[in-house]
Amino acid sequence: MKIVESVETSEASRAKICRMSSESPTVIDVDASNFQAAVAERSVETPVLVDLWATWCEPCKTLGPVLEKVTADYNGGFILAKVDVDKSPEIAQALGVQSVPTVFLLKGGKPTDAFAGVVTEKQLIEFLTKNGVEAGEPAEEDDAGPIAAAQAMAAAGDLAGAVVMLAELNAEDALDLDGVLCLAELQAEGGDVEAAGLTLDGLSDSDAADARVLELRAKLSLAGGTDLASAQAAADANPEDKLAQLELGKALVSAGQVEDGLDVIWKIARVDLEFDDRAPHKALLEVFQAVGHDDPRVLSYQQRLSVLLCS
Repeated sequence: MKIVESVETSEASRAKICRMSSESPTVIDVDASNFQAAVAERSVETPVLVDLWATWCEPCKTLGPVLEKVTADYNGGFILAKVDVDKSPEIAQALGVQSVPTVFLLKGGKPTDAFAGVVTEKQLIEFLTKNGVEAGEPAEEDDAGPIAAAQAMAAAGDLAGAVVMLAELNAEDALDLDGVLCLAELQAEGGDVEAAGLTLDGLSDSDAADARVLELRAKLSLAGGTDLASAQAAADANPEDKLAQLELGKALVSAGQVEDGLDVIWKIARVDLEFDDRAPHKALLEVFQAVGHDDPRVLSYQQRLSVLLCS
């Protein structure tokens, strides 16, 4: 079964996974105790983007991955400082924040610009460019490591060999998070979704919470569901069965028919979002995570969901 249309399985996508660090010095958690030093003073030398968010805020969950991805892509061009407004209300008050998410840009020790709400990756880059924030020089990649070797093997057609090599290293605890992600991605590409899930199960709690791991898990969940033919047959046999319709929606997304799948799930969500312990809501969030929060098809349904949640 195809994982999802947006799951990249090319050599370029494998390189993308490998170059993203699991412990980024450019993404920091900030509260009232360290705001002055970590944000205000640091912004004198390096621009700091302050993300004011809350755990209960659904739009914050959409914006967060976009901010973190662009931060990684900018290679130290700016720092992302994350502020939980529930834990640090004094910061939100001092900045005059009325709603979350709200993002401030600090340069030279003071706020220079801001925006509120969810933006796409393109819009965020335009915001940074407008304010003179430039990307840092990309770090040189080490082509001699096991991940590079696995990439070369997979590109040459030996996907199974690449998986075996990385799996053996993983069993010896010789892989970092990037290596584990590459292994799981290659396992999924080879059709062994269960093995990919087990590989991710071996991560520590802190690594398991990494945004890239959550995204891959969402993709694996969709890929590991009912195949499209079976889901379609079940849904056609009983159009009133909401669970069957949700499975059909996820199967459509997994097969690459993203818009059709989202439409099927949305029809259930807008009628009964609370059905079966919020199953429609969870299905939408799972698809958003798997397809990508900056995908135009996802953005449309994210906006609809926000309206529905506020109604």
